[in-house]
Amino acid sequence: MHRPLIVLVAFTACLTGSLAVTSEIIQPIRRSGDEVALIFIPGAKIQGEAYRKTAVAIQQATNMTVWAALTGNYTLHIPNPLDMKSAVEGAIDGLKKAGMTSTNYVGIGHSLGGVFLSSYAENSPLKAVILMGSYINRGTKLRDYAKPLLTLSGELDGQTRITRIAVDYEQLQQDAKQNKTALYRKPVVNIKGSCHAQFASGPMPHEVVVNDLKPDITEKQAHAEIGRYVSHFLTVTFSTIQSEVTEAKMQLDYDFKESGTRFQPLLNVKALDMAGSICPWAQRVQGYLAGKLISRTTINNIILGEPKFAESKPSLARVGNRLVINTTTEIKYEWNIFDVSLNKESPREISVKMKSREAIEKALDSNPEAEVLMLNKNSSIPTCRSMNEQALNLALKNSTITAQERYKNRGRPLTFKDDIVYHTGIQWLTAALALDEDDKGLSVQSVALYVPMSSAVFPGMHYCKVLSPYRAMEWINVDSLRVHNVTASHL
Repeated sequence: MHRPLIVLVAFTACLTGSLAVTSEIIQPIRRSGDEVALIFIPGAKIQGEAYRKTAVAIQQATNMTVWAALTGNYTLHIPNPLDMKSAVEGAIDGLKKAGMTSTNYVGIGHSLGGVFLSSYAENSPLKAVILMGSYINRGTKLRDYAKPLLTLSGELDGQTRITRIAVDYEQLQQDAKQNKTALYRKPVVNIKGSCHAQFASGPMPHEVVVNDLKPDITEKQAHAEIGRYVSHFLTVTFSTIQSEVTEAKMQLDYDFKESGTRFQPLLNVKALDMAGSICPWAQRVQGYLAGKLISRTTINNIILGEPKFAESKPSLARVGNRLVINTTTEIKYEWNIFDVSLNKESPREISVKMKSREAIEKALDSNPEAEVLMLNKNSSIPTCRSMNEQALNLALKNSTITAQERYKNRGRPLTFKDDIVYHTGIQWLTAALALDEDDKGLSVQSVALYVPMSSAVFPGMHYCKVLSPYRAMEWINVDSLRVHNVTASHL
């Protein structure tokens, strides 16, 4: 879902709404069991008929009587807020005329269609919502969404990245600790090896072709998985057969845990960016700089915004035979006011103000190393580059074995250049971590500031703008797997 596309949809919706949204009704393949209807809202520039195979796969996976309505013919072939009401109401009218007798209507939206569906559905005739490669807006907490909601994601979805859906999975984890019914009312599921296009069938629009990733499973396999997960959700939500509900809940428990084998490694590394007001990765970087003396240190950190970060200075305090190191951090994310799923969830850069190894050695009365005025890869003092290399190693180690193999076999590599070293705080503050992507891969170059202990001004400072391990994780699991750079040469 591109930001320009969302802006276009919003602008178009302000001007006009289509009066000709259509619905193709698919009859149930079974006439026993509780009756429910799926009203499909397509992704941008995807025809409604592209979801016929998906609908049939869901019908085949459940014992319920499942109708389907494939909506289409939206303004500019893009679902939008003004079309949504007439689309759903037209589908309901078509379902009634075709013979449906219950009012168990479920909206099922793909991609941008799911984004707009979820906003509309809360105050609508729909009894539940299913999102495929889509999500509710970040401003609404999962627990606060008014209706039962199933979020289906693809492990290799290049359009709605797994790291975006991990945000909702993390919310579900917290909600389930308070009330286990959250697992059944708001399940978040990841389909192993599937991509964005596989929620539908047939030709995909240019945006999907360019951004999506190569799947590890076939379309038929993906549809079968979608059918299975949707069947569990529909059964728990609508079935009147208690034995089937109990079995479906057991399946959703398993689905939650199995999806966690892919979500949790991402969340574990994401947690290094921010824990309340602390950046754990900044603490690790300072510890890495301290070397063998880390065992005698306590490292504190606080995340600051501008201008407080610019004014801050790291400090040392000797407490007995230990040293307290106080560090500061600023974390910058990409601008994403529209919650666009193509945008990365990880920080663009993490800026850390630390005390140098030389300062730590002197404060602990250790033998100081020789001063190093210019840092490079041959320096005896760790460089910002070496810290970035540590970030990549950590991201690789925490990725699943399958993700590691994908990156090794078909991923574009993440490489590093020597640091750009500055000698004034203003230079360092105004420079940025360089993230240069092209079809060959992603090159990372840090900016550093090192002040030797012999300096009359601010001695013992070591500043780095470093790569977030989570940014490396996103590169390994998502962006490296695209054949081409699809955003810009400079991120």
